Amino acid sequence: MFRFRLAVVIVVSFGFVLFLGLALYWGSSQVARNFQRSQAAYEAFDRYERLSEEAYRHFKQRMDRLITASPTAEAGVESSKYRLYEAMQELRNTAVADNHTDDWPDKPAELERVAHFTAFLDASEYRFDEVERLRQLGKQEMAVQALSKFSEEEIDGKFQPLIDAAINAEREKAGQAKQELEILVVQSHWIAILASLTAAMFCLTAGIFLLRGFRKPIDALMKGTDEIASGNLDYRIALDSRDEFGYLASHFNQMAQELEVQQNKLREGRAALEKRVAERTLELHQLNAELKRMDNERREFLADISHELRTPITVIRGEAEVILRGQDRDTEEYKDALHRIVGLAMQLGKYVNDLLFLARAETANLQFEWDSLDLAELVAGAVENFQVMAEEHSLSVSLDTVAEPVWIRGDKERLRQLLFILGDNACRYSTPGGHIAVVLRMDGKEASVSLTDQGIGIPLQDLERIFDRHFRSQNALHSRDDGKGLGLPMAKSITQAHGGRIAVTSIENSGSTFTVTLPLISTEQDDCPANRSSHG
Repeated sequence: MFRFRLAVVIVVSFGFVLFLGLALYWGSSQVARNFQRSQAAYEAFDRYERLSEEAYRHFKQRMDRLITASPTAEAGVESSKYRLYEAMQELRNTAVADNHTDDWPDKPAELERVAHFTAFLDASEYRFDEVERLRQLGKQEMAVQALSKFSEEEIDGKFQPLIDAAINAEREKAGQAKQELEILVVQSHWIAILASLTAAMFCLTAGIFLLRGFRKPIDALMKGTDEIASGNLDYRIALDSRDEFGYLASHFNQMAQELEVQQNKLREGRAALEKRVAERTLELHQLNAELKRMDNERREFLADISHELRTPITVIRGEAEVILRGQDRDTEEYKDALHRIVGLAMQLGKYVNDLLFLARAETANLQFEWDSLDLAELVAGAVENFQVMAEEHSLSVSLDTVAEPVWIRGDKERLRQLLFILGDNACRYSTPGGHIAVVLRMDGKEASVSLTDQGIGIPLQDLERIFDRHFRSQNALHSRDDGKGLGLPMAKSITQAHGGRIAVTSIENSGSTFTVTLPLISTEQDDCPANRSSHG
């Protein structure tokens, strides 16, 4: 549509230019035509004047020859006659030639005048010849009269009016050509002015029309480009026209839509990449946390190792020192001491082979060797080991137990470890000269082992957290700095693995009592092979 309007403007403008060109061409051709007609009129005027001069000169020469009859005059007559007929022939030729090319309406009159001049000259030659015969016949007077009559009637009465009429006609033709030329110049002037004004008005109107036609779409396109450049890819150009601007706006909107789709894909890709980076970062954090946890478990493991190995090593060293100090001991006493040392060494080996227990606090991950055992015998053996540790701290140990066996189902080494933890804490946190009392009782279907010391006790506010891993009460921290807070949590784990429970009562600066309660088994259960050799 816009191209059509622009094409119309171009065609009309070209029409105006073509019209002006044709008008100028027509005007120039008319100017040239009238100029040629004017020139032809002036040339004819010159030819008539020459004819008049040559005619009068010839007439004068003939008259002089008739009057004087001199040979010189005869030569002048022939010369003037030749020039006269030459001028006449030129006039005749020009008139005949112009008759085929000129379109002036008085052309027949001009040819008629040429014919009259020819006839007059022929007649004048006849008259002059008649006068010449009269002179030759001696009739001089009659010859003079005839010559005077010819001069008055023919030359002055006929020839001169013909010359004047011809000259006046040519003057009129030149004047008419000049007048038409002036009119043509004025007409060309006004045609140029009117055509220029019309072209200017058309161009101005067409320019305003075209400007109004594409100003709105241009503004819309510029606004669209500004919006897209600012990042607003949702913007669309609203143009309902079906011209080139509407086509351009449609393609512009399509480009913006494709850019928006591409940007959304990039945004989605970036979001997915950020999500993957976040996931990888989370995995790295989790791996880092796992590494930290593993490092903490390693540290805890080393602490557990040092804590768990310290007590058996102390007892082994104490047993060996007691044996070495004795001088009057029999063989059975040495064997008993060596058996206890061997048992403690085996327990150390079990600690080393079961490192997972020292690294984890969950009993579900522990390995136990379940069997039926006599808790009274186990407690009695543990008390003998307590006495070795108690001697180093100037403490005394007593055992109050039942007379018959106390059958339970459990892991002998784990329960011995439990008793070692309680006994070691009692020895370490008791004041020198104090006493440790171990009591074994049965109550219905349960057996309980209580261990009471006369140590620093536990503050009331710390009793609820005493079984938490790495927790130590304030008075324990002030008393000793070599503890890690691992023994009591492990004692609780062992007790819960055996289906029992552990409790504590304490008075600060007076002492503490730890009580471990375990379920009993009947004699029938004890005789069951599965119970005697099962492992969990």
